[in-house]
Amino acid sequence: MARGIVRKLLPRLRGRGDAPRVPAHPHDDRLPVRPTAQQLRDATAVVESRRGRNADELAALLLAVDRDGDPGLVAGTEQFLLRAQPRVWLMLDVATRRTWPRAPRWSEVAVRRLSRGESSPLGLTVAAFHPDGHVREAAVAQLAGLHGTLALPVLTLRASDWVPQVRDRARSALERHLAEPSAAVLVAAVALALALGERREGRWLADRVDTVFREGPVESLTGALAVPDRHTRRAAHLTALAAGRFDLAHMLHAAQHDDDLLTRIRCAEAAVRAAAAANTVDLVRPLLSSGTAVIRAEAVHALAREGDITPAVAALTDRNPIVRSVAQAALRRAGSDPAEQYRRLVMTSFPEPGAIAGLGETGTADDAGLVPSWLDHPRSRGRAETVRTLRRLGAAHPDTLSALLTDSSGAVTRQVAIALRPWASRLDLPLLRELLSASNPQHIRMAAYRLLHERDTWTRLLIDLELVADPSPLMRGRARGDIAAWLTREAATTYSTPQGRTADTLTRHLRDAEEALGPDQVRLLRFHLGLEPPSTA
Repeated sequence: MARGIVRKLLPRLRGRGDAPRVPAHPHDDRLPVRPTAQQLRDATAVVESRRGRNADELAALLLAVDRDGDPGLVAGTEQFLLRAQPRVWLMLDVATRRTWPRAPRWSEVAVRRLSRGESSPLGLTVAAFHPDGHVREAAVAQLAGLHGTLALPVLTLRASDWVPQVRDRARSALERHLAEPSAAVLVAAVALALALGERREGRWLADRVDTVFREGPVESLTGALAVPDRHTRRAAHLTALAAGRFDLAHMLHAAQHDDDLLTRIRCAEAAVRAAAAANTVDLVRPLLSSGTAVIRAEAVHALAREGDITPAVAALTDRNPIVRSVAQAALRRAGSDPAEQYRRLVMTSFPEPGAIAGLGETGTADDAGLVPSWLDHPRSRGRAETVRTLRRLGAAHPDTLSALLTDSSGAVTRQVAIALRPWASRLDLPLLRELLSASNPQHIRMAAYRLLHERDTWTRLLIDLELVADPSPLMRGRARGDIAAWLTREAATTYSTPQGRTADTLTRHLRDAEEALGPDQVRLLRFHLGLEPPSTA
């Protein structure tokens, strides 16, 4: 039957009045000469990255590999296609269709080979991307009879084809595969089917997959949950959860061990609901040790709701603010003041950073005296939380915090810069300029830059102009970006202009920065600052 369909192609292709002139020699086709496996790997990497805007190079390489017929390279190419991401398949579908007209001679030969049933799985794959619907239909007819899994992603793509005959033939073949799908079928087709779901004709297969996960054999669902592709596992979990196909043990296991964040969260939520409905909330206790904050918070909340606030007390010092917030709310509902707990905790030897943070979240200004001793906490996170807590309690003062601008931790200096921002205009300018020096570590320079940036408009622009040619790409990019932002959003509403020595210094810096910024941007800066260009005399 498949061969009969293909035999109808040759007369039709020969009879087309608008067919392009066929080159005299196969090498006149605009395809790569003797492609290599390395070229295929490189082209695939570009397509897989977000830098790859199209897959034209990869499509041309595939046609060339099929044309040359080297058995080793053909086999290797088929294996790489089996491992390709959905993004690669989607882009290849478009790019190969665009590439076939560049190889009219090979197109004719490939169609003849197709009509004789001599195409390899790779040949059938690229033929299924042909711009002529009859060729695609013939390729699909032969792919439907293949037992290898390379046929599945191609059939998946053609199941959303715009030509009904092609689309229907691909769907018929896929129906047979999805009747009792194996793990290999799910790996090859499901991720791509989900990616096609937004296409006009792509929803059919996504709905069929959804039906398999919701109502299909347990073996099919189990196979989908074991595949490496996280999108397939996520779809299987979410659909099966909605259909109530999982027991509590499976939900708890997935919540703790699946490597997909959304799957873990949804399974944890479902496990808590199921445990509450069955009056077995104590079974969710293992979720308290989850590495995912939302799941820990869910477990703390569920147990507290059942009257067990011991996990909430333990979670007061959790490293994540979401978990601490849930724990604090649980204690309040139980009639306890979390601030009292935190006051006791910060008075112990080397309190947990979460305890210091919790006091800032629940305490009052009267608690500020309990905190400064931990500015030299042995852990950088403890010092950072101390700075943050002092700011929250209204006790962040330059006399207390300025020394930490040279801390060895970027997390600490970042918090100090945030805390001292309201004081920026009163901070020691020479000290900040010294910290901005290129001899200092970058996190110290960045903290000084943030505070100088907040000081006043002219200091901000002077510092930016000094840094536009800085050796550090980060500092250089930050300064150039800030200048561009000022010109775009603030320059037109800056109604004053620099005067005296400030104006002279800005004029000099603008002259020095012209090579880095370009004459147009410098000219625009001079205009908004009301500065005359330097004399050329």
